[in-house]
Amino acid sequence: MKFLIIRLSSLGDIILTQPIVAELQARFPGCEISYVCKPQNEDLVRLMAPDIRVIGFCEEAAWFAQLRQTRYDAAFDLHGKLASSAILHAARAGKRFRYNKQRGLRKAIVNHKTDASITSTVDLYYSALAKYLGYKPSPLLLPTIQAPAKEDNPPPMPAVPDGKPLITIFPGALHHTKMLPEYLWKEFLKAADEDWHFLILGSPKEDAIARRLQAALPERITNQCGKYSFEELAWVMAQSAVIISSDSGPMHLAAALRLPQIAIFGSTHPRLGFAPMNPNARIICKDLPCQPCTLHGRLYCPLGHFDCMRRITPQELIEAVRERLNGV
Repeated sequence: MKFLIIRLSSLGDIILTQPIVAELQARFPGCEISYVCKPQNEDLVRLMAPDIRVIGFCEEAAWFAQLRQTRYDAAFDLHGKLASSAILHAARAGKRFRYNKQRGLRKAIVNHKTDASITSTVDLYYSALAKYLGYKPSPLLLPTIQAPAKEDNPPPMPAVPDGKPLITIFPGALHHTKMLPEYLWKEFLKAADEDWHFLILGSPKEDAIARRLQAALPERITNQCGKYSFEELAWVMAQSAVIISSDSGPMHLAAALRLPQIAIFGSTHPRLGFAPMNPNARIICKDLPCQPCTLHGRLYCPLGHFDCMRRITPQELIEAVRERLNGV
C-alpha cells in the first residue's frame, strides 16, 4: 500500500498530523508513506515516523510531473488550502480525501455564537482517514515524537549546576496577540526561584526579545534563538525540566515529546482545537468573555486592553512551574 499525505506547514499543524501517519503504519504494516511539505519543514517530518518519504513542495510544472511518477492507493489533504488541493488533484491516487476543517464551527466560536468546542485538530485530521477506512478509529492516537539520541555529539547547551532545573522559554509567536507581553516575562524572570536556570529558544526573529530578556537576568539566562535544527531542538527540549510557550508550534512539539509544559493562551483559546495533547501540560488561559477573538492570532487586541495576557501574573507562572517541577 502506498499513501500520500499533504500538509505544507506550519510546525504545530504538521506535528498534529503525526497520528495519521502512525495510524496508517499500524493498520497497514509495511505501507509506504510519502509526505508533502514545504522544504523548510522536511526535517521536522522526518522526526515523526520511521521510513517516511519526505517530498519538498515546489510550485513548478516539473515538480508536479515528478509527483505523478508514483501511483498511490490513497492521498490525504490535511491542509485544505489552494496549493494542497492542487497537489491532491495532481496526484495519481486511487482515492482522494480532504479533512473537515470545521470552518463554520470555528467561526462561530470566534464570534461567540456557540459554547461548543472542538476536541482537537487531530480529531479533525482523523475525519479524512475515517472516509478512507469507513469508520473513525478509536481511541485517537496522540501526536508523538521521540527525541533523537545526541549523547555522542550533543548540541551546545547552557551550563547548569547539577540538580538545578533548566526552564526553557519560547517567548515568541507568529502573531502579537499570542505573545505574553515582554514586561511580564521580565517580572517573571526576576521573581523566579533562585535555583532556576533559563534557556530562551525560538526562531531568529525572536533573537531581539530574547536578548532583552537575557539582560534581565544574565547570570541565569542563555539565549539560543535560531541556533538549532529541528532534530537538535527536540533533543535540547528533552533535556529541560519545564517548557513554557504560547499557543504556537513549540507548544505542540513539547506536547509530542510528552514534556512537562505550560501553555499560555491569549487571543486564541483551547476550545478551537489547539490545546496541547499532553497529560503533562498545564494550560493558562484567563477564559475571558472576549476570548477567543481570532482563530490564529492577530496584530493587536480589538478591544484595546489585551486583558487575556495582561491579567496573567508572574506569580501565576511561578506557581505553574513549581507544580510542573513537582509533578503536580
